[in-house]
Amino acid sequence: MTGAAPAFAAETPAETPAEPSANDAVGLDAVVVTARRREEDAQTVPVAVSAFGGAQLEKARAYNVRDLQQLSPSLSVSVTNPRNTSINIRGLGNNVSVYNDGLQSAVGVYLDQVYLGRPGQAVFDLADLDSVQVLRGPQGTLFGKNTSAGALVIATKEPKFTPEFAADVTGGNYNYFQAHLAVAGPIVEDKLAFRVALANTQRDGYMTNVYDGSKTQDYHDFGGRVQFLLTPNEKLKIKLSGDYGQQYSNTAASVLTGLLTTYADDGTAYPNGYLARAARIGFTPTAIDPEARLVSVNTKNSYFETHGGVSAIADYSLEGATITSVTAWRGWHWRPHNDADGTTLSAIIDAHQDNDQQQFSQELRIRSEGDRKLDYVAGLYYFWQDLDAEAVNYYGPYAADWLLAPAAASATVRAAALNNYSIISHSSPKTNSAAAFAQGTWHVTDRFDITGGLRYTYEKMTGWFDQTASGASLSGLTTAEQATAIALRARFGAANSFSSETSGDSLTGNITLAYTFDNGPLVYATYARGYKAGGLNLSNINTSGANAVDPVIDPETIDSYEAGLKSTWLDRRLTANLALFWTEDEGYQTTSINLINNVSYLTNAGSVRSRGVELDVRAAPVEGLTLYGSTTYNDASYTSYERAACPIELHLTTYCDLSGRRLPGVSLWAASTGGEYRRAAGTWRSNALEAYAGYDASYRSSYYTTAADSEYSKIKGYTLLNLRAGISSEDGRWDLQVWGRNVFDKLYYLSLGAANTGAITGTLGDPRTFGVTLRVRR
Repeated sequence: MTGAAPAFAAETPAETPAEPSANDAVGLDAVVVTARRREEDAQTVPVAVSAFGGAQLEKARAYNVRDLQQLSPSLSVSVTNPRNTSINIRGLGNNVSVYNDGLQSAVGVYLDQVYLGRPGQAVFDLADLDSVQVLRGPQGTLFGKNTSAGALVIATKEPKFTPEFAADVTGGNYNYFQAHLAVAGPIVEDKLAFRVALANTQRDGYMTNVYDGSKTQDYHDFGGRVQFLLTPNEKLKIKLSGDYGQQYSNTAASVLTGLLTTYADDGTAYPNGYLARAARIGFTPTAIDPEARLVSVNTKNSYFETHGGVSAIADYSLEGATITSVTAWRGWHWRPHNDADGTTLSAIIDAHQDNDQQQFSQELRIRSEGDRKLDYVAGLYYFWQDLDAEAVNYYGPYAADWLLAPAAASATVRAAALNNYSIISHSSPKTNSAAAFAQGTWHVTDRFDITGGLRYTYEKMTGWFDQTASGASLSGLTTAEQATAIALRARFGAANSFSSETSGDSLTGNITLAYTFDNGPLVYATYARGYKAGGLNLSNINTSGANAVDPVIDPETIDSYEAGLKSTWLDRRLTANLALFWTEDEGYQTTSINLINNVSYLTNAGSVRSRGVELDVRAAPVEGLTLYGSTTYNDASYTSYERAACPIELHLTTYCDLSGRRLPGVSLWAASTGGEYRRAAGTWRSNALEAYAGYDASYRSSYYTTAADSEYSKIKGYTLLNLRAGISSEDGRWDLQVWGRNVFDKLYYLSLGAANTGAITGTLGDPRTFGVTLRVRR
């Protein structure tokens, strides 16, 4: 483990204590990682990886992907809803302002060795976990799908031939209720075992809709997983898995945080502003008071999503090697509903995009086993994905007055053009990807290793877009008025269709030099070349004419340089690790806008750079006390982006040069720290007890949430503190804990920005929450 997060050992076996005992000898446990497709001590691996065991994730109550960034500063996760999820490592991955079906992610998320094709598939209740690992930098020579910025590797607990039972139940404020259940054991002794895990989380909302008094930003999540482990002989192991999950949430409309009334560059008035629109339709906005957590909408904002899949993983042992096959199918279905006007009147009744996704993947690889001069991993990979989308925009009876200033046309023409107008589009990108990869480590001496890998990838994406529009008849208007109404409609969307495709191949790889000194420190240097496939603009763009936009987005290429030091001190009471990284990304995929026809589209920015330092320290200074501290400094910026969309606060500009500006979604500084103290606490019914108390704190400096770095999208830095205390049996069979998250009730934002209405709005993070959890294990 190198860099910006604490690394913990993988989950301990069920028959051993789930938590370290206060009476154990002072010292840090070894951290076992599988970053190179084999179990290794993290301090001996020249790879930038942060690992978290299931027990540590439970203690920190990290039950979703967004919570992981509080433990790993180099990881940033933006989730305003599951579909609009951006996962970045060291600032690279997906631009936080880009959510498009025609792009693939540069950060791969793997669930039990299966790549998840869409980021929304990763936003589920993380339950019954064995470990989570965050791998930084290109990973293509070891993983099936090409991942040019890093990988998030999630592993659930496997079936066992010894009976196991684990359950927990939690109650908290906002009517929070959570329950987890896991049962495992043999079906046929030494031949067939099973594991069943269920998870259920419910919480009321913490936002109030003043329109009807309802609560929003609630959470309803249910999921389950069934696994079977077959071991017909000593050489063959087969794991069959099936899982299903669903989520439902009444999401909050964004809170009003301010108003854009004048342009920042020349002081002129912002036209057709928010208050003028509200007055035209008779809407009274809520006061600008984010701390009140109030919204005012007449239509629910909500989503319902389901995800699931099946997989078969077979391991076959040869003499000195293991062959692994991973076969999987997965599906994801997304159904949202958005009140897009943010008012109590029907201007934009609904604006959303449904998704139906399915994928198939097949991976076949071989890895060496045992002590040998050359360790190796090699494999073949195939991935297929089909995604169908339906986007709708329904305009209601107040659309004209809300969206169009009186100067645009007469009231009659405006009403005929937009009131009850509807736009429906369908699109479908299909992806085929095939690859061959290999990586080997040559142990030149007992202290000096050379690791090298290569990957060949071929990817093809085809897709089409088709849009229809319908509205009131314009026959009652004059010919001139009809032309005006048609032009007004075209500003929001008209009939359009096109198809496109892109394909390409790449050869990427890496090389690492690692040396271990006499007294234990490991130093290493790595160069890696990464590749992110091109994509498609499957949205309402013009593909011909003077304002044409190319539907094809070019691929990204990444050159990553890293040097690291891993060290262990004081009889393993202290580990200190340092990493320096420098990454150049050519062809960075982001979003822009054509100001002539006000169309947003995907494009390539030119180039970006991410460079910085990651420092991680873990310590066990005295018996029963463990501490960690991690810091990341990341200078991530556009190095070349001359024709970028300008921030909304600038007037009369066609394009802006963002070269030298910071990348959105990336904090210059991020840090996390935490610790836990445990000590003997007597006995109860002849069972030894332990009492404990712990904390986890995280800090992120300010960052932007729009591609143009608008000042209205700048989220101020914030610190979150979580506390816990409890008592448990020394053998780990039960644990009673009280906990609090965001205990100082810090007001912070998940997203922030100014809309073209002039309203500055933001999505708030969770307020202070607290509760009690009881866990039992057998």
